[in-house]
Amino acid sequence: MAGDDAAPSLETYHGNCHCGAFRYSVKLDHLKEVAYCNCSFCSKKGLLWAFLASVDDFVVEKGEGTLKSYSFGKKTLVNEFCPNCGTPVMGQKHGEKPSIAINARTLQDFDPEPLKINVYDGAGLKPAYEPPNIPDPSNVDTSKEMYKGSCHCGKVTFNLQSEPINDLKVVDCNCNICSRNGVLWLYPPDDAVEVQGEQNMRYYSRYHKSEPTLGYGFCTTCGVLVLNTSKLPDNEPHILPINVRAINGLNLDELKIEKLDGKTSFGEPYVLDAE
Repeated sequence: MAGDDAAPSLETYHGNCHCGAFRYSVKLDHLKEVAYCNCSFCSKKGLLWAFLASVDDFVVEKGEGTLKSYSFGKKTLVNEFCPNCGTPVMGQKHGEKPSIAINARTLQDFDPEPLKINVYDGAGLKPAYEPPNIPDPSNVDTSKEMYKGSCHCGKVTFNLQSEPINDLKVVDCNCNICSRNGVLWLYPPDDAVEVQGEQNMRYYSRYHKSEPTLGYGFCTTCGVLVLNTSKLPDNEPHILPINVRAINGLNLDELKIEKLDGKTSFGEPYVLDAE
């Protein structure tokens, strides 16, 4: 039948980084599945990839040239993120056969729950990722487990002394910023975390714009979101939320993950600023 060879009907989707500095439209076959790669970079960012049939199906609507690029390994793929809010937006391959994949988490009204997630074993590729060597903190609590974490490029590192993370609650929040970054939160006391390379982080928040060290802290080189600084009343326990995706060598499949409906429970709904 003639219709059997017809090209699939493409739908137009719109997406953006969280702050709205970069906005795009993309044509995709009706989105039913995405790809998750467990390589050192994609897993730290929680990326869910949607691949375009043609680079012509991607249109920048705002912010041409604003994204920051990061490559690693053989540098065949250029990963691009917003330097203001840290949102990982897309990956591009250049050369004779250019291609584009978008982080589907950046699509407006994206919901991963009904989608089929195809897992790619990027962690099995050689050479294997070597995390940075992180010295132990000055005060080691021998009753706790020692976890070492970092962004991907290694310019931001941390030590975390904690009870076994596999026994603790880890939170997967679906608010518009956490979901875009695919973060998985652990809430240790702030004195259990020692961070190195804070000068290499940018902090982003829609609510604390006048205070540059409050918000979601991500590496300005590779874009990996590491932590979230919080302003709490003096009578509240002081915590330093850590993105457990940034912990090196942690098996995410063994975690006790609790879903949090931050999209509807956190104050005012997310509204993209007018252009």
